[in-house]
Amino acid sequence: MSEDEISELIFPVGFFRQKAKHLVALPRVINELFSGQIPAEIDELCMLPGVGRKTANLVRALAFHQPAICVDTHVHRINNRLGYVTTKTPLETELALRQKLPVEYWLRYNAVFVSFGQHTCRPVKPRCAACPLSGYCASAGFAR
Repeated sequence: MSEDEISELIFPVGFFRQKAKHLVALPRVINELFSGQIPAEIDELCMLPGVGRKTANLVRALAFHQPAICVDTHVHRINNRLGYVTTKTPLETELALRQKLPVEYWLRYNAVFVSFGQHTCRPVKPRCAACPLSGYCASAGFAR
């Protein structure tokens, strides 16, 4: 498929043109660097076009059934707002959560916090009054 065809198919997704470009390059890079086998290691997955640490962790967990914590902007922001971690980057948050969370929660953690971050603990104008965690939150009531 061409970049244009893929772009048309994934159009509703954010950054669809860039993602289409990565999807076209992905099979070639996997063949060249990894003899056609998708790597299982985080550092190797991050060598693939369009794959960052969050995606690498997701692939590691879902495709290879290995423990991984997927930390995106929502997971990073919410855990810092709650005071569960005090970190400056998603990578620091991932490393801190690895130390604090039991492994059985690692994969589910992202899905729960992404939805929560989109609807309740939003980056701007969080809905603290509607938040079930506001009584435990160090940032509750502070408009962002």
